[in-house]
Amino acid sequence: MLTALILAGGKATRMGGVAKHELVVNGQSILARQRAVLAPRVAEIIVSVAQAVPGLRTVQDAPALAGAGPLAGIAAGLAAARTPWLLVVAGDMPDLHGGLVDLLLARATGEARDAVALRIADRPQPLLCALRVAPAATALAAMLAAGDHKASRLLTDQGLRVSWIDEATARAVDPDLRGLRNINAPADL
Repeated sequence: MLTALILAGGKATRMGGVAKHELVVNGQSILARQRAVLAPRVAEIIVSVAQAVPGLRTVQDAPALAGAGPLAGIAAGLAAARTPWLLVVAGDMPDLHGGLVDLLLARATGEARDAVALRIADRPQPLLCALRVAPAATALAAMLAAGDHKASRLLTDQGLRVSWIDEATARAVDPDLRGLRNINAPADL
């Protein structure tokens, strides 16, 4: 099984600094909606966030990684994972789709790969991907040491063996790709 990491520690400046994982969409917080999708599929859910979340193990960005964005949360999640694989999920995706998660999980086995990720419109989606903990932690440490904070480059530029899921395959389970929709501004609600 995998550990899921929900990245919920962003500053949400376009949302006025509100904790986006606490936003209510259709009567439930984004976090509750994500937990409902993830809980039956993973061994544990951890949250990268500044303050504790009741009922979940939380991790925090290392102070030395201030300004590293989501990569700081991913680094904390990789360090805390108790399974060989970590499923990374952005904490502002209210419509996380079980079918997309299942696609990632189905490929996250075997020694022949270090990551599984979606590629939509030929762009990698690093904030919904599965990472093999050991090689991803090594690659991420090298990136951070070099001051590289672009999340997609973890998948494209670090030598990780990535199993890519193309857009057609993703749309077969989530036709509108609503599962990848994120909330960045009040208008997105």
